Amino acid sequence: MPFRFLLLLLCALCCSRLALAGQPALNPNDWNFVLVPSFDSQTGKGNTLSVSGLNHALRFGQLLNSMLAGKQGQVRQVYAFSYTNDDSMVPLQTIEPYALLNNLGVSVQKLSVGDASVYNSPAYFMQQLLGNQPRGTYIMAMPPAMLQQVAGALGNGSISIDGTHQYVVLSGRDQPFATSSYDDQIKDVADYPVVPLPARSACPQSPVTIRAKAPGGWRPYTEQTVYLVRHVEAHPTGNFENGNYVCQGQWRALGANGRLLEIMRNRKPDYVFTSDPSNIIGCSGTCSYIRPSLTVSPFAVQHKLPLTLATFQWSDATDLAQSLFNRESPYFKHPDSGASILVGWEHAHIQKAVQYLLETMYRNPEAAKQLPAWSFEDYDTVWALSTSKDGELTFRNTCEAIPTAALPSTCPAFFQ
Repeated sequence: MPFRFLLLLLCALCCSRLALAGQPALNPNDWNFVLVPSFDSQTGKGNTLSVSGLNHALRFGQLLNSMLAGKQGQVRQVYAFSYTNDDSMVPLQTIEPYALLNNLGVSVQKLSVGDASVYNSPAYFMQQLLGNQPRGTYIMAMPPAMLQQVAGALGNGSISIDGTHQYVVLSGRDQPFATSSYDDQIKDVADYPVVPLPARSACPQSPVTIRAKAPGGWRPYTEQTVYLVRHVEAHPTGNFENGNYVCQGQWRALGANGRLLEIMRNRKPDYVFTSDPSNIIGCSGTCSYIRPSLTVSPFAVQHKLPLTLATFQWSDATDLAQSLFNRESPYFKHPDSGASILVGWEHAHIQKAVQYLLETMYRNPEAAKQLPAWSFEDYDTVWALSTSKDGELTFRNTCEAIPTAALPSTCPAFFQ
């Protein structure tokens, strides 16, 4: 075979392989399932990404966004799957950066272990989707073992996945769907992604200090400090709701860690406590309420902490107060004395929780009246509540000093 012809053939094969790796065919009239294995998690911690995994997710979001350029209208849903009784945040953290770039929510689903005969197993879920949803593109992140099950159920065969840098695309009109795997070619980055912040601003709330003595007859957690932060920026318009945050919020979520650590007097908290991202919100069931947990997850990632997910709904202010301050609450058991806790929640229910804490648990309605109002536009405030060895409560308010108006309206870029 002439050398020139061989060179051209090798070049054609190489170019074909590169095109396949970067641009899988996604016909808008077909079913297209983009299956993404959960990225690298913290060793020994289990439920959050590692710093390398976070960098991977940010870059993969950009890659997937480029791959779907001009085809975003065919994306029907973004999913994050984990197994029932698994509190892993990793599938959600893996795929949310892509959803954010396109103002999409994420549907967080807990699936059962088993084959297609088991209710809500991965294979069962996919067959229900095929029977009840329109054709289009579905983006799904999940543990690697589950990805094998889903790919096998849809493509009628096993698939070889070599590490977390490969993703799988299944496409076609009917089962079994054509199955291909692709290398994202994203390099691992071990350093936490530092984003520049605007100059410090004045706090939105005037400083207030409130004290309330513990009443007799109940057992509060003592010598404890709780830092309550609102989820980051959301609602680009007044009637917009998809459970996610917006690009300004990503700047704050990634960038506020140093400010939060300063507020906590450079003591890493013992717990990062937040609402379960599988909690439902509006959107007619097509999205989950993910932004409070994703607000504090970068802090947990950088400082190698797990996220402790509440076992009650995000709208349950009473149980939030009880779980943080009442030793008799069954919802969040932690040391009786000395804990430091960072909490990511929704601001109106933070207010309700602290009002309930002062009015009902501390039996001090006059103290509750001194609480400052928390504005709908205020994403900056931090409330700190500490107890003494006798259970006396002290409330103070401060802020991250990051003005929303100075944050860019486009997301920070993380390219290779």
